[in-house]
Formats: sequence, C-alpha cells, structure tokens
Amino acid sequence: MIVDTPLGPVRGFEHSNCLAFRGIRYAEAPLGEHRFRPPRPVKPWRDVYDATAFGPSAPQPDMSAADLALSLPTEPTDEDCLFLNVYTPAADEARRPVLFWIHGGGYIMGSGCIYDGDAFIREHDVVVVSINYRMGAMGFMHVGHLDPSLGSSVNNGILDQICALEWVRDNIAAFGGDPGNVLVFGESAGGTSTAMLLGCPRADGLFHKAVVHSPHVDLIEVGQGHIDFTSTCIRRLGGDPEKNGLETLQTASVEALTQLALPDFSDPNATVEPSLGLRTPDTVTFSPAIDGTLIPDTVASTIAERGTVPFLGGGCRHEGTLFPMTLGFDEFDEAEAVALFEQSGCAGRQALTVYENFAPGATPREKLTYALTDTMFRNSMVRILDAAATRGTPCWGWMCAWETDLPGLRATHAIELPFIWDWINDPTLKSMQTFAGSDAPSSLGRAMREYWVSFARNGVPAAAGEPDWPQHELDRRPVLILDRQRRVVEKFDDEVRALWFDSSD
Repeated sequence: MIVDTPLGPVRGFEHSNCLAFRGIRYAEAPLGEHRFRPPRPVKPWRDVYDATAFGPSAPQPDMSAADLALSLPTEPTDEDCLFLNVYTPAADEARRPVLFWIHGGGYIMGSGCIYDGDAFIREHDVVVVSINYRMGAMGFMHVGHLDPSLGSSVNNGILDQICALEWVRDNIAAFGGDPGNVLVFGESAGGTSTAMLLGCPRADGLFHKAVVHSPHVDLIEVGQGHIDFTSTCIRRLGGDPEKNGLETLQTASVEALTQLALPDFSDPNATVEPSLGLRTPDTVTFSPAIDGTLIPDTVASTIAERGTVPFLGGGCRHEGTLFPMTLGFDEFDEAEAVALFEQSGCAGRQALTVYENFAPGATPREKLTYALTDTMFRNSMVRILDAAATRGTPCWGWMCAWETDLPGLRATHAIELPFIWDWINDPTLKSMQTFAGSDAPSSLGRAMREYWVSFARNGVPAAAGEPDWPQHELDRRPVLILDRQRRVVEKFDDEVRALWFDSSD
C-alpha cells in the first residue's frame, strides 16, 4: 500500500484490522550541532518512503535489572528518534477523527511502538497516531544559561510533540484522517504533556479535544535549580561547568547522556530522601519547566487564562503504589509520617485520619504511599479541572478504580493502559496481562474506547449501555468511575481532596 502525501509517497502494510504506516520521520535528525536545539520539520522526498518498520525510540536507560511492576517493550534506540506511526482503516477521503497518543515514562523511558491502534480501529472508524519524542538530557535539560540560542532545550521534548502535531495537520488527510478534528491524549509524562499543550500558545489550533491521563504538572520555573542540576550532570560526565560545560554536553556519547537519568551510584553520599513527590528547585530532574514562552505559567493558570479546548481528565485511584521508592525504603512510625505530611504542606494528624478512612488498617507508610496518588497526580488533575470549569471550558472527570491482584498495587498508576489499548487480549503481552490482574474485564476497555471516541467525534463522551457522564462542576464534582461496572459518583473521595486543598488555603 503506497499513499501519496504532501511530503512524498509512503509505503505501509495491511495490519490486522487496519493499514499501518510505521516509523515515518516527522523531523530531521537532531544530531551533531542540532543536539539540544528545537526540531526541524522533515524535508520532502521523491522515492517511496518505507514505513513498514518502527523507527528507533529515544535513548533511555536500561531498566531490565530493575524490579518494575510495569515494563513496556521498546524498539532499538537512537538519538535520531523523531518518528511517528499511523494506523487507519483506509487511506481515503473519509476525514476520520484523529487520536494522537503521547506515551509516558517519566520523560526518560517509553516509546510509541507499543501503542497499536488496532483495537480502536476494530471498534471505531478513527485514525490513530503514536509518536516518539526526545527524552532525558536530549529532551529536557536546561542549557540556555550556557548558550542563549539553546534556551528552548528544557522543553525540546514538548517542541517535538508540537512538530509531530504540525505533521498531522499537514499530512494526515492523505491517511484518511481529519486535520480539523484531532484529539490529543497521553498518560503520565504523556498526560502531563497533553495538559501543557492545552494552554500552550504554540499548539493553538493543532488539536481540538484532549484526554489527560494521570498528569504531574506542578511545574517549576527555569532557575537556579536547573542550572545546578545541569552542572551536576556536566561534572558526572567529567567536565567543568565553568570552563567546558557546553562542550562536554555536546561531545558526550549518547550512552553517557542517557546514564544521567539514573542515580549517581559512584557517589557514596547519595541517599534517597523521603518525599511525597512535590517538585521543588532542589529536586530538578529531566522534565519540562515554565520558561515564560512555550510554557508561560503553571498549567492550571494557563488553562484558566486561555484554555478553550474541551477535555476529559482523570487517573487511577491508588497511583502512588507504583512509586514506593519516592518514600525511601524504610518504614515510618506515626510521628515520622506526620512530619512528612507537614513538610508537604498538609495537616499531618488530619492526613493520617483521612487516609485511615480511605484505607482502613493501613500502616503509616501505606498511608504515605496512598498520599503519593494525590501529591504526584490527582491534585494536579483537580487544579486543571477546576481551572477549566471556572473558565467555562467543557471538561469531564474520571477515575480508574480497577484493582490488580498483584500484591500491594491495587488501582495503581497506568492500570488503565492494558484496558484502553486491549493488551489484556494480546497473547504477545503476557506481562501486561499479569499487570492488569486475573479476570480483567474486557468490557472496561471497550467502554473507555467508546467514551474516548465519542468525545473525539462529537465533543460529548458517551457509550451505549453505559452511564451518562455529566460535566465537571465545582459544587457537584461528578466523576465517572471506571471499573468492572461503570458508575458516576459525585464528590468521590472528596475528603482526600479537601484535605490537600483546604490545608493549602
């Protein structure tokens, strides 16, 4: 199957229920002098572009030795990684809704390759696009203080995503998609990226709806913390931030830059300080930041000021259980737990009581783990939903409450992914079926896909035989609970929300 696009001819192949075009370059290779610079749109070609195999994923650390409950496969990696994949029922003039997926992975891991559009297309007449983008040092390191012309470097991964959206605007009609009806959705780092795009001036007009999964969008401004972090990275590479910092970064091997995403095991004084995951200037890592231009302000503030794109927003009820390393590895007694809550801006004794009601019988450490759900994810989502509702932008809240039977995880971070992408029925993804748990209901994934596609098509999330889903309102706070049976609950777990927001007022 060869498709003529504005850039040139592209060869794809028949794949299950759809046509697949994999590994399409959307930007020139960000190599050499272009490392740390914004993406450059791909140039046209004359020969047939072979889009029958995935392009390389972004460089990322080897986590195979880590004991991870959630581990997704990637293709071979390379610094030349700016590729996307298109799945479509037909390359015709049907102008179908486009679902544009941004993968997660904490800005240091992940790939678009695992997110196959087959399940969506089997059930619905849509086009699905998944992308790779720069991560780690190449995508999210601030080096603008070393060279003002590299001022965008801390958000280059977001600029990559915008470049891919521009590719969709200009080329997706050739694949049967409608450039005037694009839904962006993503999870974790991809959900945070989606939320940032909602208020990003550079992304205006490139998409028309969104679904935000589990964002952690309490971003900080570019400042001394970023400079200190970059200096630490330069020293780890053997350079001197005062003498040859930029040269060290420009000439470092991809492998060396990728290792910067891991702790410095050579430092005998390195420790994991207990934390509830709140971002501060002292905890800068590879992630987007408020730069005053691409990301003008906090995400909630930009949505309140200029966010007009309707969206669905939610996450998972026990997301923090996937991140116990954030707390360190020691047990906590009650006094220590109270102190950590207090350090995080919350009334400590009240927090222990609230999380006791939330999870009866939980130990102090378990209560802190459940609190990570709120500090790392849910509080961000509440701010975004409230900002949009206050502005009058249509938005809907959801919560995945399906609990895996893997010990201790419950409805953990990313538990919705095996359902919405139908991995639970893919015999090649046994690890994802284990992650989802035994007796995982296929109906949950079907319902999610129908709600998401209905929203993409009509601007209203609806599914046959499923509950009506009311918009988010500040007084009622209706939430669609995604579980074996779907239901709408007003003020779901509202005592937890009130704990954090009333304590911070």
